[in-house]
Amino acid sequence: MSELLDATSTLSEAWSQALVHAASQPRGRCVNLVMTVEKPGAEDEVVRDVIDTALNAAGDPSVETVAGTIFPAALYSGPGFSWSPDLDEPAVRALDAAALNLYERYAGMLPKLLKFPGNSRGTYFARMITWPGNRSGGTNQLDLRIARIRGEFSKGKRTNNTLDIDVGADALLPESLAGVQLYAPTDRRMRGFPCLVHIDLTLFDGTLHCMAVYRHQYLITKAYGNLVGLSRLMHFLCEQTGAECGELVVHATLADAEPGHPAKPRDLVQSIEALL
Repeated sequence: MSELLDATSTLSEAWSQALVHAASQPRGRCVNLVMTVEKPGAEDEVVRDVIDTALNAAGDPSVETVAGTIFPAALYSGPGFSWSPDLDEPAVRALDAAALNLYERYAGMLPKLLKFPGNSRGTYFARMITWPGNRSGGTNQLDLRIARIRGEFSKGKRTNNTLDIDVGADALLPESLAGVQLYAPTDRRMRGFPCLVHIDLTLFDGTLHCMAVYRHQYLITKAYGNLVGLSRLMHFLCEQTGAECGELVVHATLADAEPGHPAKPRDLVQSIEALL
């Protein structure tokens, strides 16, 4: 039943493949569907327009809105260069200030965000930068990993596979990088937030690769935006650490083509194929 889809150069192709495969299965669902994007962030605007039009017609959040739950790109103003061990101090301060500004702006918005339905346990990005995500001042898990990767490069090391972002345990020891928490083991719900439960970061030969695990991936209402948000998160981490951007792999333990959605999966696929 599991399916490893062909690696694609764009996230649009990866999403389209996943939707086609899941839609062809009984009840429009399948287990252990794995998609790979070789160039995270690259996409086809035609595909984006098709899915956004369908989401808008159904009254669902746009691709950009969903992407912002994982990485709020509108709040980040990068300096236009990446960290390296040889970077001068003013440049390092500029990079650090850009990241700090992102964290502080989002933390300032958090009280308002928590009032939205479904956000009482925090948002994905809040859980990354202020674990457990339902208050400001928690553990900044991204900052810990940025510091670790910079430290590896400063020591001449280019490989490290202990940089996980586990979107879920109850506690996180600041000195531990065993997982960026997104999902608490005390959570007994079978569905609902958080669907993203784990982000694995692997530094290999100076390249940062990412694997995200979803317990339930909604392919129409969430998946495209999730791919965009994860890609932007990777580019942020790469700018802040000097790592090259590698592959993005998304493993949906349950992939759902949402056959009951007003935008029928097969209609979406046909619309995309007609335009490409």
